[in-house]
Amino acid sequence: MIDLIELLDGVTNMRLDNELLSKAEGGHVECRIYGWDGVWISVGRFESPERDLVDPSRVRWVRRPTGGKAVLHGHDVTVSYAIPLDGLGISERRSIRTVYRAGVGPLVGALRFCGVDAVLGADSAFGGRGQKSGDCFAFSSPNDILDATTGLKICGCALRMTETAMLLQASIPYGPPLVDPASVIVNAESRTVMMWNASSFETAVRAALGVS
Repeated sequence: MIDLIELLDGVTNMRLDNELLSKAEGGHVECRIYGWDGVWISVGRFESPERDLVDPSRVRWVRRPTGGKAVLHGHDVTVSYAIPLDGLGISERRSIRTVYRAGVGPLVGALRFCGVDAVLGADSAFGGRGQKSGDCFAFSSPNDILDATTGLKICGCALRMTETAMLLQASIPYGPPLVDPASVIVNAESRTVMMWNASSFETAVRAALGVS
């Protein structure tokens, strides 16, 4: 794990990420890189824990401000950053697809800096693999970040866009899950976890975003 990475509970993590978006709406680029204090599941803004979790009463879960499917945490590096739409350098500011591609660029670049052969599914021979389920990592789409060689989904990303800013939340597994994903998420599947060197990741993300 990254040295001195902040390990917090899910409620605190989501509160702090919401604050990033509020600051970006005020014109600032903001970033957090953090971990979780054990096993947590974050569910997407529009997801149903009762439908997509095996038993919501038996696992700690929290709702993200972004969309997407359920993500199992505790074995991952999580990065959240918020950017004013004016700072993305795009003309189609109301196109979620365009905003996403521009917004995810710093993350792809940071992973590549760390030696990961990261690419958007749309720019690879992969994407649209697996079964659609409540599990973010059970399916890869053209918008997901994949290993360019193997097609392995290496990062789960979710976006929230307001009138003036965007928030991206991303989970990058760093080791084997602390619990079997299928025991907590409906239709989850066992998966290969990419091993990577995260020692320079925070520096690379912040450099790509232009924040200290």
